[in-house]
Amino acid sequence: MTNIKLIEKNGKKPGKTVVLLAGIHGNEVCGVKAFDELIPKIEIESGKVIFIYANLEAIEKNKRQIEYNLNRCFLKEQTKIMAESLEGKTAKEIIPYLERADLMLDLHASFTKDSIPFVICDEKQLGNANIFDSKIVSYNWDPFEPGSTDYYMNLQNKPGFCFECGYFGDKKSFERAKNAVLDFLIFSGNISGALFKKNNQRIIRIKGIYKNTIGSFKKIEYKPDFWIAEKNSKIGTDGEKDVFINAGEIILFLVDNEKLNEECFLVAEETLINKQNLTKNKKEEKQNGI
Repeated sequence: MTNIKLIEKNGKKPGKTVVLLAGIHGNEVCGVKAFDELIPKIEIESGKVIFIYANLEAIEKNKRQIEYNLNRCFLKEQTKIMAESLEGKTAKEIIPYLERADLMLDLHASFTKDSIPFVICDEKQLGNANIFDSKIVSYNWDPFEPGSTDYYMNLQNKPGFCFECGYFGDKKSFERAKNAVLDFLIFSGNISGALFKKNNQRIIRIKGIYKNTIGSFKKIEYKPDFWIAEKNSKIGTDGEKDVFINAGEIILFLVDNEKLNEECFLVAEETLINKQNLTKNKKEEKQNGI
């Protein structure tokens, strides 16, 4: 029994094969709604575009997941528990399409009301992330959160992007999701159109992850994603142990956790990427037909 819905649209001209994903987390509905509106209308001119509603049961029940976080299941080798879960089996359904794809875009959203849109991609793709309506582009997630769709594309050395569209309850997140799909398909050459690339995007590098090892983790207070510590700051407690971050460090996904060895927050830093390297990457991608 399948847990995905797949719609393929083909152009009359040869071109790239692109996979677009929505519903990896079933309650992040902006991508699903964007698919519902765009698929009946969009005409693919070149290549093949594969739209995948990625976790049907979770989408139907409006739940993030049924048994396991699907966006940690895209691995060459799954754990036994993962492989036996609905999401582990769903990842195995999707992986062959990721292996066929030349490029991939995965749409997500946040449940934090003051969250802002941002891009996740490999460092090699930083120069292409300006096609998305986002002031922040982040990279180096793979060492800390392996198993995402973009992680699997990175394993193949192919362009994979995750676009976080902002707060799911904001109507703008739906519009961002639609625009991200259209802009990505223009970028990939599957449809024609003009791209309005963003300037002065902040480049954020993920540098660490904190998991509780002593007891339940409790944050001191709510911090929005991309909050920057102005000084060395106590961020929470791991059992009776105080947990600090350093001045200038950036916090993402700060949450309480009762279970041991669970993700409590990510630590990042703002970086100045050498523009010459971005230009070099873009030239290499152009030579490779990307």
